[in-house]
Amino acid sequence: MSTGRGLDDYQGALAAIMNTFEQALDLPRADVRLVLFSDRRSFEQGLLAAGYPPALASSASSFAAIGGARAVLMNAGVVDRFDRTGRVQLVAHELVHSLQYQFSGGTRGASEQWLREGFAEWVSYRATAHLGLASFDSLREDLLRPVGSVRFGDPPAPLDDLVTFPQWVGAQRRYQTPLYAQAFIAAELLIEMRGVPAIIAYFERFRGTSDYARAFADAFGLERAAFHRAFIRRWHEMVAQARARR
Repeated sequence: MSTGRGLDDYQGALAAIMNTFEQALDLPRADVRLVLFSDRRSFEQGLLAAGYPPALASSASSFAAIGGARAVLMNAGVVDRFDRTGRVQLVAHELVHSLQYQFSGGTRGASEQWLREGFAEWVSYRATAHLGLASFDSLREDLLRPVGSVRFGDPPAPLDDLVTFPQWVGAQRRYQTPLYAQAFIAAELLIEMRGVPAIIAYFERFRGTSDYARAFADAFGLERAAFHRAFIRRWHEMVAQARARR
């Protein structure tokens, strides 16, 4: 386990995270480079150059970073203000997105964005914890804390509204629900039910299909409707627990 040395610069963090993926988490290395932009405007231009439609590039430029098939694009003007733990966690999160491209054969595929985000959060917390910067439980608790502000009984955002990346970007404005927390809860539940290899198998199925419902059923042996019922139960449990800790 690292004590944090070598993690203060982006390239050092990138190397340490890739080693952690391979050696501690049984994941492959992400074959990508890290591209830094100085501010939101240059970040948006980078997204346009990467092929994002203008409207989506404008909306997505509000993010701190985006992991793609060949590169992680990062707004250093924002991320430079993060502490070391936050920077490492973010780089790890985006590298998981790059792995998701690799799993599906180098293309984004039609995998569901909520699961892409939830799994990226889960893995990034494991990597950050392995590198000795924070415990998995403390990172998880920080992410789930806003769930305590949800009124008891209120449902999460519908998973069917969080399938594509444009839907995910738009949902940041449409829903009051803490979406990254919701995605983490759903992904963590799937990991408990079926394990990490099943998650990877899900992403790999998009090498040959764009039918996300069928890919979900084949990879997990579970219809999405049945999972959704289990997720709703877990969501309300997490809301109750978070409210009790307030």
